Amino acid sequence: MPYVLGIDIASTRTTAATCVNTGDGWGVPEPSWLGGRGPSAASAVFLDDDGYLLTGDAAVEAGRSAPARLLTGFHERIGDDVPVIVGGERFPAESLSAVLVDAAVDQAAERFGEEPRHIVITHPVGWGSFRRDLLRRALTEAGYPRAALVPAPIAALHAYLAPRNDVTAGICEFGPDGAVVTIAAAGVNGWQPVKTVEGADPGEAVGKVFELAHGAGIQPTALAGIVFCGEAPPVPGRTPCPVFASSDPVLTVATGAANIAARRDVPPRPSALAAVETVETTLLPRVDVPGELTERPERPPVDIAPFPLPERTGAAKLLTRRKPLVAGAAVVVLAATTLLLTLTTREATAGKGPEAPPTTSSSCAPPTPGAVTPPEGRC
Repeated sequence: MPYVLGIDIASTRTTAATCVNTGDGWGVPEPSWLGGRGPSAASAVFLDDDGYLLTGDAAVEAGRSAPARLLTGFHERIGDDVPVIVGGERFPAESLSAVLVDAAVDQAAERFGEEPRHIVITHPVGWGSFRRDLLRRALTEAGYPRAALVPAPIAALHAYLAPRNDVTAGICEFGPDGAVVTIAAAGVNGWQPVKTVEGADPGEAVGKVFELAHGAGIQPTALAGIVFCGEAPPVPGRTPCPVFASSDPVLTVATGAANIAARRDVPPRPSALAAVETVETTLLPRVDVPGELTERPERPPVDIAPFPLPERTGAAKLLTRRKPLVAGAAVVVLAATTLLLTLTTREATAGKGPEAPPTTSSSCAPPTPGAVTPPEGRC
């Protein structure tokens, strides 16, 4: 039975959804069971002593006894200069993400008896072409050269809202590091991100959507809706526009990715065939033949302001770097003066013993027995 697969690799959990073609068209996306106790699995890889890789919840369970061999958070590190190192082995972050994709495909193929017809994989909205190309190359090496990459908030929109011209909507992705808030506009190429704010407070995410919309000249009542995905809090009671949130918002992005994969299988109309063949969109990028990697984005310049030291005063001022000759002469004169004083003192005191106490002369002698004592004052 032909089917397509959507995969969302988030920072902590990986989810997948399938969409089956029953002959009358594509059905409603259904979760693909990845975890041991639920449809989602941990975004983790474990390297055992024999060099085999475990994924998902099994990796987390094995990592309890050997946490140094457990790898997490690598999907966001794609494109970093520092590779992921475990057990003395170096792993590019994109290759570890490809391992998670391979595990999700194996789970679906075991259920349906064949591999999916199309695969759509999500990525953070802030990724540039350099990171996307790295992941595409890793997927090509893993055997998935035609997998499409879509920003996670765009996939979330496709779970509820079809793109229509001149329509704007908001997306709130809730995660352990706060909320990622995005507004997207629909056009001839589908949904396109307009503005994004990362690390927003979850309780202020909806207000942040309205703030971004206002900055783009759009009234809150004109929004087509706000989609909640990830570890979403309860939906607010009253909002100026609709809010879409399923009973399990963690699956929303994967569900939308499966809808996108199903639309990839729909043949274009003959009248629009030429336009489709010549236009590459963010929604359905061409990845049949990986091209050359784009240049690594330049690091922002770093300006280091020198700390102003207080100007020295007095004799210490001679020791500054601005007057090296004067400082050297001062040191020589000071040393010569000290040496001269030392030698002079030693010559003056050489050959002299200890001084005798001073003697005093007196005309008065002690009286002898029988002698007449002179009058007072005549001694």
